[in-house]
Amino acid sequence: MPIAGPRSLTVAGLALAGCTTVPPGAANRAEEECRAGARAEGFREISADTSPTGVGDSVLVDMNARRDGRAYRGTCTYDRGSRRVRLSVSRAGEAEGDRVARAREACRDEAVDRGYEVRGTNDVRRVGDSIRMTLGLRRRGRTYEGYCRYEGRRADLEIR
Repeated sequence: MPIAGPRSLTVAGLALAGCTTVPPGAANRAEEECRAGARAEGFREISADTSPTGVGDSVLVDMNARRDGRAYRGTCTYDRGSRRVRLSVSRAGEAEGDRVARAREACRDEAVDRGYEVRGTNDVRRVGDSIRMTLGLRRRGRTYEGYCRYEGRRADLEIR
């Protein structure tokens, strides 16, 4: 039995969520706007494929692109009402879980290098190409909160 791919699962999810057929003109507009949004984020060699269905005014566009010589894959959601795009892109061939684990490790290492004991991480989220999280820290009996931004294999830690 074949395993359903991400696109087929997305379309199935849209069907359950009350999807609508996207008119050809709206699909073309969604692709144009998503390409423009990706170009504004520094992506080049952008290929886009619009889903035939959407939810309300939202149109889903699958994308492949390159930036700084690296391949990226993801989706863009175009809201026809507000004419805004929302990109969700990650490096091709890299599982999101692997990237988050690498970000956690880099942020922990940065805190340890500064002399803090890491008590835990939470509020891990992806913002564009970066992964951001808060860290519970301790040093000399005092507790601190750290805010770490991981991007381009580099952790930037701010202690609060």
